[in-house]
Amino acid sequence: MPEFEVIGSCNGLLCLSDSLYGDALYVYNPFAGKFTQLPKSEHYAGQEVVFGFGFHPRTKEYKVIKIVYYRGRGRSSGSGRPVGSRRMMSDVQILTLGSSSGWRTQPKFSHHFLRSKPGEALVNGRLHWVTRPRRCNPVRRLISLDLGDEQFREVPKPDCGGLNRCNLSLVAVRGCLGAAVHCNYGRLEIWVMKEYNVKESWVKELSIGAYMPKGLKQNVERSYKIWRTALSGRVRVLCVLENGEILLEYKSRVLVCYDGKSGRFRDLKLQGVPKWFQANVVVGCLNWIDTPIL
Repeated sequence: MPEFEVIGSCNGLLCLSDSLYGDALYVYNPFAGKFTQLPKSEHYAGQEVVFGFGFHPRTKEYKVIKIVYYRGRGRSSGSGRPVGSRRMMSDVQILTLGSSSGWRTQPKFSHHFLRSKPGEALVNGRLHWVTRPRRCNPVRRLISLDLGDEQFREVPKPDCGGLNRCNLSLVAVRGCLGAAVHCNYGRLEIWVMKEYNVKESWVKELSIGAYMPKGLKQNVERSYKIWRTALSGRVRVLCVLENGEILLEYKSRVLVCYDGKSGRFRDLKLQGVPKWFQANVVVGCLNWIDTPIL
């Protein structure tokens, strides 16, 4: 049986990857009950894949992105044998849903992205990732892919002091690009870029203190220091609800609403939810791949 992982959500559609067989991709609308399997792309032995899925409002197209990292042969000696270790290589594979052209490849991709779940932040028809620091280039950057012209560009980062840490993730906040920065002792900061691509428009909107949901207290030692450390980097910002509350996921086990005005937390109790899960935000609608988006 397949084990699905949600790699992106857009306009009521989910893009799913079979985590057992990584070359199998699907688009699924849980509200309309429709799904389709996507064509397979080129596969490399031992590859690592970073996915993206989104819709561009100008072109009215859905696109699936596969950024593939794999080990290629190093330079060859005169005898044709490879010299040295196999070097890291990468390709960007792009599929436009509903098109007959199939997967297209952009070679010589220079960025190495962090693989986050469930994927990337989609804002203004652009997907966004955080780069992985490397010895030759330790500075971490924010990179966008415009689904219209399919060009990668650097986006100004917030002066939050946390971009060079591993515990930073990107999220869409009310149509703007946001960054969730995990600080010491379980504290969480939410930064929002109010005007896209303008560095000075980054604003720290919220600072959320450490919180231990009731459903986790029985599984964590009661030491004050231990449980705060246990939550560090394990809180996901999912979205901003219509009432202004922030929806959070704690350690893939508990959903919590946070009211920024009162500073209060509210645990959500949902019947039938398994002990371990991965929450994804989906806007309910009956869209399908061949349905025009106005």
